[in-house]
Amino acid sequence: MTLLKVEGLDVCYGKVRAVIGIDLAVNEGEIVTLVGINGAGKSSTIRAICGVETPAAGQIEFAGQRLERLSAHRIMALGVAHVPEGRQIFTNMTLRENLLLGAYHRKDKYQVARDVETDLEVFPHLRGRLDEGAYNLSGGELQMLALLRGMIARPRLLLLDEPSLGLAPLVVKDLFRIIRRLRDGGLTILLVEQNVRQALTLADRGYVMESGRVILSGKAQDLLADDRVTRTYLGIN
Repeated sequence: MTLLKVEGLDVCYGKVRAVIGIDLAVNEGEIVTLVGINGAGKSSTIRAICGVETPAAGQIEFAGQRLERLSAHRIMALGVAHVPEGRQIFTNMTLRENLLLGAYHRKDKYQVARDVETDLEVFPHLRGRLDEGAYNLSGGELQMLALLRGMIARPRLLLLDEPSLGLAPLVVKDLFRIIRRLRDGGLTILLVEQNVRQALTLADRGYVMESGRVILSGKAQDLLADDRVTRTYLGIN
């Protein structure tokens, strides 16, 4: 089943077209990745889907409902959670307080507390630290907290924007293992990444963006074997 469908999407900043007429789809239960160099339009695409940016043109449909004119708050309530680039963790707050921000639209507060305890099984680095200040966390732990905050919203679709940015290779490996585990548990994920090899190794399908346009798409394993991808993004001749 197609959970997310984007058709003819344009995103503009003044006279600059950051995203130009792209189409993409995400099926329920899969990881789809948008890859490309910095400035390709990946983050602008994901920000339009979650309502942070208003599209200049095109349609965005999630679970049969049009999103392009809805607020970010309303889109989140429909089941779309966004883990933004840069994490946007409040370091002057505790881990618990940061997590509860991800559940602000939920009315089942007792279940939220239970969900936090359940989800911490996936994030052993954070267990037992909920009442610590987030300023104590490393970069990798901050990213784990941001991911956990997105999960607490109990979304049908999780949007991840550059989760590996600035992290050490071993931390990235651990993070991507968790993302795969979430997919295996039934969560649908749209992943934006500059790390093309890691993203395509993790994903089911992918879209390659360049200068605001989708230039390639298909199964992730096919894109990894495509000469244009290996030459341009993986440095293999």
